[in-house]
Amino acid sequence: MTRTSKLLFIPIFLLQAAFFLFVSQHRFIDGDEGFYLLASRLVMQHKAPYLDFFYTQAPLLPYAYAAWFRFTGISWFAARVFSALQAAVLGGLLYEHVCRETGKWIAGLAAVVLFASSSFIFAWFPIVKTFPLASLFLFLAYVIFVRRSQSSSGWWIAAAGVLFGLSVDTRSYVVAVAPVFLWWIFRQNRKRWLARLPWFAGGFSIGIIPSLILFWASPDAYLFNNLGYHAMRSNAGLIGLWQDKVMVLLATFGGRFTGFQFSALTLTCVGFILLRRMKRDASLLAFVIAFALGLISTLPTPASMQYFCMLVPFLIVAAVCPASDYFAGLQSQREMRIAATICVILLVSFVGFAVPTFRHYLFTGDNVPGIEDSTDATNWTLQQVTAVSQAIDQLASPGEKVVSFWPGYIFASRADPYPGFENDFGLVVAKRLSRERREKYHVPSSAEMVDEFASHDPRLVVIGNQGPVSGGPKYSAAVAVVLTYGYTLVRMVGETSVYEYSSKP
Repeated sequence: MTRTSKLLFIPIFLLQAAFFLFVSQHRFIDGDEGFYLLASRLVMQHKAPYLDFFYTQAPLLPYAYAAWFRFTGISWFAARVFSALQAAVLGGLLYEHVCRETGKWIAGLAAVVLFASSSFIFAWFPIVKTFPLASLFLFLAYVIFVRRSQSSSGWWIAAAGVLFGLSVDTRSYVVAVAPVFLWWIFRQNRKRWLARLPWFAGGFSIGIIPSLILFWASPDAYLFNNLGYHAMRSNAGLIGLWQDKVMVLLATFGGRFTGFQFSALTLTCVGFILLRRMKRDASLLAFVIAFALGLISTLPTPASMQYFCMLVPFLIVAAVCPASDYFAGLQSQREMRIAATICVILLVSFVGFAVPTFRHYLFTGDNVPGIEDSTDATNWTLQQVTAVSQAIDQLASPGEKVVSFWPGYIFASRADPYPGFENDFGLVVAKRLSRERREKYHVPSSAEMVDEFASHDPRLVVIGNQGPVSGGPKYSAAVAVVLTYGYTLVRMVGETSVYEYSSKP
């Protein structure tokens, strides 16, 4: 890195941190955050994913956030700050890496602007999802592979393996990127590649220790939570609904706002490949990783555009570094002015297309996944969900087991989740499981829920607009059930209701 690049690193990092912190505190809540955060709190209480509660992802995220909460305390604010910090660190690494590769601070700055203004990044990285943590570990592994010379110690390969393993332990399908790293090891040193594989495999094994421990404790529960559930959640199996996947791809590349950004990055990379301008190892490996991630992101059923957010840091490297090299190779001032004008137009357009998406995800709620319309958006703010948690604390004694159809309401309260309500996705597959398997996987059925209400075992029931259980709009079926068995409405926070059963007349 040049001296100027180093001097700019701290202010650029701080600006990114401030931006992502702002986004994290204003971005509407994504429904998945509820079960991620409640799982993190349960881990703090010495419970294990799969073994003690239903959890549908690789296990590292709740352990990472649980460790963070040990220092900060449990709150939505602290959780989102941790996510924003992960995004800022990744942006800082991206800046440093591009500056180091190109020798130009302006290239690093361009990479950071593309990163922070990408709708895929500010919409999905400063919130509690697996994407920022998995991407951070994967990007670190990539950087080590790129900078490792052919004569480097095997310890560097092992370190990259550990980081790759941690990425897989955060989002399991990232394991499909392994062939890319194996190919790179072979490409870098064809004579010694077999000797280097054990280093990578050993490091990877260390990185996935949390998964190995939980798999050893209960292979059946581990496989069901990570694979079986996803194969059962739709009639198309683990990988299917190809027509739906095609529609998601078309939306990713041709969407009203995110489509331009994603297409611009992808087509720039493809253009440099076709023109044989992608000569740097850093650019080539970044593009191959992005391509592999893109293939993987189309496989889960149902498909979702948000999965493609992990490609963005790698596409930025694969686009900016060759562009910098191309610009440096121009001879005439006229060519340089034309190239500079094109780059500025593309960069301004890229940022411009982010503005409507920024407004949707932070202020209006329009076209945001999980939000029905702008009137529903107020139910998904940090302030509203925190107010529900405070209402629960006013009604429940500390540690009391409370039924909440969306786990996010319980996370920041002093109450505990009623058994089976740690995760709001179990009902999707409950009918396809035997009673024994439901008990083993901590998945309640609708009939078992009704029996609990009939016995009045849970004293408090929280019913909001969130979650997969619905016999009609806004949980009307759940409301009808609790009213039938003598529960009464005792608190209303926005569109979220708290019901209580009392034996007193």
